[in-house]
Amino acid sequence: MEAAGWVTPADTYERRVGRSRTVTVALYRLSDVRALRDMPGVDWKAARGLPKGAPSPLREYAKLAPPRAAVVRAFAQGLADRHGVRVWAWNSPYSGRWELDWERVEEAPTEETVRRELAADPQAASYAAEIVLGPAWGEITREARELLQPGRAAVVDTETTDLFGRTVEIAVLDAATGKKLLDTLVNPGDAKISDGARWVHGITDEMVADARPFEKILPRLRQVTRGRIICAYSAEYDRTVVLKDVERAGKKPMHLEPEGNWYCLMQAYADWLGVRRWLRLGGGHRAAGDCEAARQVLIEMSKGRGFEFSEGGS
Repeated sequence: MEAAGWVTPADTYERRVGRSRTVTVALYRLSDVRALRDMPGVDWKAARGLPKGAPSPLREYAKLAPPRAAVVRAFAQGLADRHGVRVWAWNSPYSGRWELDWERVEEAPTEETVRRELAADPQAASYAAEIVLGPAWGEITREARELLQPGRAAVVDTETTDLFGRTVEIAVLDAATGKKLLDTLVNPGDAKISDGARWVHGITDEMVADARPFEKILPRLRQVTRGRIICAYSAEYDRTVVLKDVERAGKKPMHLEPEGNWYCLMQAYADWLGVRRWLRLGGGHRAAGDCEAARQVLIEMSKGRGFEFSEGGS
């Protein structure tokens, strides 16, 4: 009836729904609602008692606007077509708003450009206040896509004698291809593997007794990570373990030391999901398996959130 122009709200108010959402509730004058029953030519009987999901015969009186989801998806597809970029659109269950982001490549639209196009779109403009441009997860998606470029990054994982102990196994995978660049047990010297650590990763003192010490593996570790961003699921942990072993070996850490050379996949994944808690990796707690599980997290983040749209189709 409102869409037909027969009645308008006398007032509105915001009502909280759940923990983080509010909805707008319309209030109508009772006299206006009663007056609808006297509208000439309206078959009110046919409109009563309809089965759930059945279209109302009253729809013919209203020029119904397309639903918000269809409008946002159409705008996202148009953005992809106009600029030749990938676009991601996600309906956040936390805020109830749509979140929109896109690739930032040469000649790609800026956020200001997209905002102007949104305002100029006759249908999407009415939902502009309900569409978030450039959400936090969008930047992480673009970072992940960059890290998956050939030769750009490597994924590292260590298994240790104890929490922040000495390395007993280390693996490095090429982030783009998953190829193993390093995967070896490590002799921790006079340090014994604690019962707790052995219960987690299953590596025993006997298994590492004949392995090479860390100082013999360090040159290869440097070689396969040189010129790359070093990704680790818990970068603070693995970086600390590696630097302590480098120090014990009396060697220089070189590019393994700067924090800017490391990228924490666990923190990025939490931010991408919008959660504030530790996220279990589930890689089996062996170095190569954990590397691959962490790489899959990177791949997941690179796909963006919600619907993906590309030039010429969705």
